[in-house]
Amino acid sequence: MAKHHYLPKFYLKAFTNDDGKFFIWSVKDSKFKGNGKFFSPSSHFFLPDDNIVRTDGMPDDYLETIYSGNESRYARILEKIRAVDQGFGLDNQDVLWLNYFAGETFWRVPAQRPVISKTTGMNRLNELGVAVIDRKTHQQVDPAQFAKWVESDRGYFQRLRNVLPATNYWNLLDCNWPCTVKTFTDPFPAICSDNPVILRHPDKADPFLDDLIFPLGPNKVFFRIKDMRDVFSPNIKFYIDMLMVLQAKEYVCCIDKDHIQRLIAFYEQNFESIEGVIDFVFTHLTTSS
Repeated sequence: MAKHHYLPKFYLKAFTNDDGKFFIWSVKDSKFKGNGKFFSPSSHFFLPDDNIVRTDGMPDDYLETIYSGNESRYARILEKIRAVDQGFGLDNQDVLWLNYFAGETFWRVPAQRPVISKTTGMNRLNELGVAVIDRKTHQQVDPAQFAKWVESDRGYFQRLRNVLPATNYWNLLDCNWPCTVKTFTDPFPAICSDNPVILRHPDKADPFLDDLIFPLGPNKVFFRIKDMRDVFSPNIKFYIDMLMVLQAKEYVCCIDKDHIQRLIAFYEQNFESIEGVIDFVFTHLTTSS
């Protein structure tokens, strides 16, 4: 059995303590795993053999190879960002890959599997920006024929979650608002979840054509927000951390147990829904609001 991490270990390491470990909060059980013991990044945020597709009856890990190649690029970019507080030295290609990292992560995590599992019909696939074209005729495949292919292809959904970011990445051509990485000089304790990409309109499921927040570490956050404020309260990071907990489907990792309890308590006292928190965060960060 291979551990295929949907959140790369190099990414998770940024949210560990000095010993390279963190606590794991179980969403289902509403408590810390292992009576509050520490875990390493390799122990969670993976699914066994998740990127192995059977081709002609034989296992093929080409998806894992693609993900691993991309991760090498992402890791180098994050090294630049985490090394300094300002002036990260990112070039245009770095920014493009950082955007792709956010979009790929969005589709890679299990939280989006229900969305992907519903794309058995051509209409839904087209809504997500994917067109299926016959190589011989160069015309769109007949929907009935496509449905038969999906039914007989067990690896369809595995390949689709890799295809979606590659296909929809071109939406960035219509998404011309600026991208920026902000450093929070007095950060809250490190925290991340199994669903870390925050969209302003999560129901649209388009990480390349929506306002987006993507934590890169306890004090580094990637923002792509139209009309974003130049100056905003650093306490907004508290609400971003809150969304890490609220968006999680199975696990949240952190280095301070009390931080999660504070986030949950404050949410229950001041908000009625996760949509309310999302609106609060993006409204605070937007100049036109």
